[in-house]
Amino acid sequence: MSKKSRVRCETCTHFRSAPYEARINGCYLESNMPGRQKDAFLDEQQIPGNHEKINLRGDCSDHQARPASLPFWKRLLAS
Repeated sequence: MSKKSRVRCETCTHFRSAPYEARINGCYLESNMPGRQKDAFLDEQQIPGNHEKINLRGDCSDHQARPASLPFWKRLLAS
């Protein structure tokens, strides 16, 4: 059997943290959310899934790693 490595919610693309990315910390994957707003202007009312319960053992099946950020000097040259 292969041992799957443990994953952290903070490194997932679906995780958003307060106060800059979302109002409440949580998993914003549509299948994990108890309620989802259809209109973009109602995004503040969305209720995220409880990321601690979803990833209790560190084996979240929906985990997708965030893309690596560009180095500082490349971000400066890109703008």
